[in-house]
Amino acid sequence: MKSISNFFANLRRKKQQKQYAEAHRDTIRSTYLLDKTTPFAVREAFRNLKASISVAIPKKEEKGISLLCTSTFPEEGKTTVTVNLALMFAMSKVKVVLLDADIRKGRVSKYFGDPHKPGLSDYLSGQAKFEDILHQSKEHENLYIIYQGTASPRPYELLESEAMREFSEKLKKEFDYIIYDTPPIQLVSDALALIPFTDGALLVARHMKTYGNDIKASLDTLKFAKANILGIVVNDYFVNPKKMKGSSKKYYYSHYSYGESDPEKTGFSDKSQKIAPPPALF
Repeated sequence: MKSISNFFANLRRKKQQKQYAEAHRDTIRSTYLLDKTTPFAVREAFRNLKASISVAIPKKEEKGISLLCTSTFPEEGKTTVTVNLALMFAMSKVKVVLLDADIRKGRVSKYFGDPHKPGLSDYLSGQAKFEDILHQSKEHENLYIIYQGTASPRPYELLESEAMREFSEKLKKEFDYIIYDTPPIQLVSDALALIPFTDGALLVARHMKTYGNDIKASLDTLKFAKANILGIVVNDYFVNPKKMKGSSKKYYYSHYSYGESDPEKTGFSDKSQKIAPPPALF
């Protein structure tokens, strides 16, 4: 069984590597942000994720906390989880900066409808100033974004550079939370370059899509790089209420109607979007 599992995992790896190299694949992938129409269970899942991280890494008095989010392969919901996690932190009255550290094929700019350059790569290569790459989000005043910037032939070298180390220290002095969205760890090694600058790492997996062997390989890679692994975020996990019994079913339905719906009270924008099932941290 193990050999069969490895066989299909290798087939998937080759397919994902081919898709990652095709730029046109990105045009068919959806984006969405939390808003007032988001089901309560989804909002609560992100609140629980934020709370779990806050407990795992206590807030520092003088320096901000930096987090790294990665996945095994593309299309597992990593960027969606990362962007909305940053938004949820911003709603907690803390100053947050979200960095798109996927210099090769970053997608964070698509969530906010902004140009992706100048950005991180331009700053690290000395082609842009800090004020040129820092954008305040229209979604929330406490959320700032740094996009990936101009494509570079040497993204790993930029991310592991002394300039990146100094930049990360600068951000920790100005923000409460620094959240990095990095490329899939089973395709490229760029995420490993940022591990020395971060306080914790999250691995995003997609329910019924990510293979167990790929998760294990990704965790082993993170452990080898001495990352502080906070957990695995299982994305797109759906519980069918028709298969639930008794009080569990009533509890499930009550969570879809409980809570504030006023966007001024919840902190969510008024955009209507389709939201996937919630993530869960393990």
